[in-house]
Parts: sequence; structure tokens; C-alpha cells
Amino acid sequence: MQVPPSADTQRSLEQFRHLLFHLQMECGSIHHIFRFFKEESSFKHFDALKAIDPNLMPQLLAREHVLEARRSESADKAMEHLRTALELDPQCPEACLELAGLAETAESAMMWYQRSMDATALLLGSDMMAELLDDFKRKPWKQVETHTWFKAKVSLSEKLFRNGYYETAALHFREILALNPTDDLELRPYLLTCLLCENRLKEAEQLIREYPDEISAKWYFAKAFLRFKQQGDTRSSRRSLMRALQRNLWVSVFLMGVEEMPPAHLIERRKDKGFKLGSRLEAADCVKCIGLAFCEDSRLQHWLWEVLKEKCEEG
Repeated sequence: MQVPPSADTQRSLEQFRHLLFHLQMECGSIHHIFRFFKEESSFKHFDALKAIDPNLMPQLLAREHVLEARRSESADKAMEHLRTALELDPQCPEACLELAGLAETAESAMMWYQRSMDATALLLGSDMMAELLDDFKRKPWKQVETHTWFKAKVSLSEKLFRNGYYETAALHFREILALNPTDDLELRPYLLTCLLCENRLKEAEQLIREYPDEISAKWYFAKAFLRFKQQGDTRSSRRSLMRALQRNLWVSVFLMGVEEMPPAHLIERRKDKGFKLGSRLEAADCVKCIGLAFCEDSRLQHWLWEVLKEKCEEG
């Protein structure tokens, strides 16, 4: 008769499971992990986990198919691997995340992102999930168990934002920022843009007051847009707009369609390294955020055009 593990042992084995999944996805195959165990350690934890959970091998095999999907040259082949992954492990968050990226519609993608989050929460259990999120507030990004959950949640937030579901997107942005107040992902300007698009001006004003030292181009332009929505064409709103234009003039060039923005892959490639202040790439990244608030308000468009025209005439 097999003796069930103690609560502490069970917790250690569960942590090992998610570490195993994370290493598998990062290293490219479970075979690399097995080779490491043979050379550097023992299979004690692996054997213990496999002994109490017969689903471990199907879970690992499912993630091998996710990796094969990532390496596939065609979407059809990738879909085939991902369907197999879900057959092996119906609650495979990584497979759901990949399926979101291959979805043909925004609504389908959002469904898969949500399913990925739900699958992670189900796999971890409500108590462990709550504990990990609480731990995240103290030590951000150290919890490998929630890596896929965060990736899916951020992706869902951005997809909601891009497709005009501003109220729901704002809720997700707020939840992420509550867990990560330092805002490593620079999502706060997206929350501010959501509030502008929804004309929730009091909330937008409160958010700006909470972060007086924010200096990003996105923040400057969003603040100028807010001042116009609050006051109309006044000395104060113009002063705010001129500060934004001094911060990065290229933003107005792209907003007005005078020039095409740089390709998206160049923006993403540079994003991790940081943008040069006042650069075209920084401006393009800014427009990806605040551009929706600009497009939603014809009065705002006319105002920006009139201010720019007057400044050109003065020059």
C-alpha cells in the first residue's frame, strides 16, 4: 500500500512539477532536462512525482507537442500538434496560449487566453494560486508556476484594448498593476488610454495625480488629451500639448498620417533595450498606445491639427 506524501512533500513536488514544465518550455525539450538530471542530480523528485501522479508523463508529452508547434513551418501543422497536446493534457496552459496566437479572430484569441489562465489556476489550485500571487507582490517574476498565467493575462489585456473593449481591458490592467506596482511592462499608459477612450475623466485625472514623475511620451500625450477633454482649447491644454510635442514631435507626425510609422518588428526589437528619447521608434511605440484615444475623438483630431497649423504659420 502506497503511503500518501505529507503536505510539505506534496507542496515540494508540485513546485518541482511546475519547475519541470518551465524548464521544458525554456530548454526546448524534456530530453535536455533528463540529460541534465543524469549528469548533475538524481531522479528522486521526478520518480516521487510520477509515483503519485500517473498524468505526469502525458503532461510532459503534451508540452513536447507545444514545442513542436512552435517549430512548425505552417499554421496547419502547428494546430495539429496543439490539438494533440490538448488530447494528452486538456488543461495545458501553454497549448491554449499558442492557440490564442493562431486564432483567426480576436474573440477566439481572447477565449484561448482566458482558457490558458483558467487552466493554470486549475492546475495550481485556488490556495496555491492565491499564495503565489501574494508572493509575486513581494518578489515579482520569481514564480515560474505563474509565468504562463501572466503572459496570457497581459496578452488578453492588450487584445481587449486593441479591439475596443476598453472597460474590460482597464480591469485587467488594474489587476496586473496591483500585483506589479513598479509597472515593469509599462502598462499604466494603456490603462490611462482606456479611461480616456471611455471618457472616465475623473479616474484619468486621479491616475495622473498618483504618478506625477512619469515622463514617458505616452504619458505626456495622454495628459494633453485629458486636458483638452476636460477644458477644451485653453491656455492650459495648449501648454500641456506643447510639452508633449517637445517631448517627441514625431508622435504628431504619425498621428496625423504625414508619414508612415516604422515596421512593427523594429519597434518590438528595440523595445526591450529602451527607446532613444524623441526618436521615431519611441514615437511609433507611443502611437500604438495613445493613438486609439486620438482616433476615438474627432474634436481632439481637429484641435491637434489646428495647433500644429498655427505653430507652422508662426514659424
